[in-house]
Amino acid sequence: MTDDTTHPRPLCVGYLRLRFSDDDQSEQQHVAAIAALAEREGFTLSLLFVETRWQRALALNAMTAHCQQRAIRHVIVPNSDHLNTLPSLAYLSKNLLQQDIGGQVWIVRPDTEESSCSPTTSRGEP
Repeated sequence: MTDDTTHPRPLCVGYLRLRFSDDDQSEQQHVAAIAALAEREGFTLSLLFVETRWQRALALNAMTAHCQQRAIRHVIVPNSDHLNTLPSLAYLSKNLLQQDIGGQVWIVRPDTEESSCSPTTSRGEP
């Protein structure tokens, strides 16, 4: 049995982007899914960043700075659409965010497009 006082769980943050069609129940489901993945992977969810305007990246930029300042290396998002609605740009956004924080972006529900683009290979490789 591990003692959490001597081996604290790594911190993570959550990020989600609200859409015009999202209601309170959908937002609560996203938050619950983020919290469940954090728990399952052994993280402590320290903060949730919510983008309230679809075409803005204020919360994303604040989250990136927060992670860099506090050496938080794990970000959890509900699905890739929360990074960008275009699959190739979502993939790029995920990789850039991982570089910026020096860690990993965890996707609660990976899309088919994400599954086909392994982070260890690029599309042009054999």
